[in-house]
Amino acid sequence: MVNIAVCDDSEEYVEIVKELIKVIMVKNNTACNIDTFISGLSLVQACKKKTFDIIFLDMEMPETDGIKTGLLIRELSNKPIIYYLTSHKEYAYESYQVKAKNYLLKPIQSDVLEKELMECIKELNIPIEFLDVKDITGIIHRISLNDITHILRKKDDRKLHIYTLNKEEIIIVQTLRSIEDSLSSISFFKRSGKSCLVNLNNIRAIQKNIIYFTNNETEEASRRCLSDLVNLFKKINKR
Repeated sequence: MVNIAVCDDSEEYVEIVKELIKVIMVKNNTACNIDTFISGLSLVQACKKKTFDIIFLDMEMPETDGIKTGLLIRELSNKPIIYYLTSHKEYAYESYQVKAKNYLLKPIQSDVLEKELMECIKELNIPIEFLDVKDITGIIHRISLNDITHILRKKDDRKLHIYTLNKEEIIIVQTLRSIEDSLSSISFFKRSGKSCLVNLNNIRAIQKNIIYFTNNETEEASRRCLSDLVNLFKKINKR
């Protein structure tokens, strides 16, 4: 769980940034908790009771501006990664006093925010533990990665079918490549073929080209992927 704080004297802008962060984190399968503040002092008080991993801090605020707020936070901890939100580039030098990671120009762009957030997640080394997906009926599912046996793109409907240990099947409209990219940091998800990703931790055996999962379901592996898959499966079982 990534703890994030957003501080801006505009309640409307705080909510805009908060919603952008939510969308980005869901897209990248990362759990987060977002606290919002409309004054620097209220953020500082919260930092005395709670540890934030990432802070988005408005530069221009009445009473206690972003620099003063940042310095007060640094008196408490050097841990939070701080980003400044500003409409003026000239504040960049001042942000270095606070050891801020970067300053982001308002109005903040979603792609810029996503790039910065994902870099932070890598630095924080927080593991991905679940997959958030919307099924074909519009229902959002949060699936534990440990519960997934495999993800298969079927030829007949060209949709992704996510299978779990309790034999649940969730159908989504998404590319297998996009799912694979979002799970790139997870070592136990590997291709078993052009159209399938498998969870190595939930495989009981591989015989010839048939994968047997621990819930007794099966799936075929392609010849191209079989050798690498067997070797990875053996390595996991030696641990």
